[in-house]
Amino acid sequence: MLIIVFLFLLIILFSFFFAIDVFLDLPYVATKKEKVGTIIKLANIKRGETVIDLGSGDGRLLFAAAQKGAKAIGYEINPFLIFLTKLKSQFSPPQVRDLILTKRQNLWHTDLAVADVIFVYGRKKTMPRFEKFIYQNAKRGARIIVNTDKTKPFPNKKPLKSGNGIFLYKI
Repeated sequence: MLIIVFLFLLIILFSFFFAIDVFLDLPYVATKKEKVGTIIKLANIKRGETVIDLGSGDGRLLFAAAQKGAKAIGYEINPFLIFLTKLKSQFSPPQVRDLILTKRQNLWHTDLAVADVIFVYGRKKTMPRFEKFIYQNAKRGARIIVNTDKTKPFPNKKPLKSGNGIFLYKI
């Protein structure tokens, strides 16, 4: 009986944290596994670089970046997804786990000046805001990887490369 009550409470808690996304401009949408490879390839991540994932979700891009030797910082507002990322990191090798940092913070308050690579997923209505925010706050030379189903994610910029719904920009 105690196990059933515990599972019921866990389901309620799980539902609550995912319900948070209903009220956000940028709800959690997991990056498809086949797109992760394209993202990492276009990002051309080098050992020692800093990668920021705006809305890091379950952390799959953080893990992929850390496997390349980058310091991977994820910004996520949903505490359940942060917990999930931290839980997954406990089962990763130390050389990957030690490179991953997740912060519970609104992504619009992120210090982008430290990033060599920035990952972003956005919907059509948020892309102009992302474009302005990133181009005003990222350092010169930073690579921006946009994951979207739109054909022109940043309305005022032209991507350097694209493929599989992934777009590469450079500041």
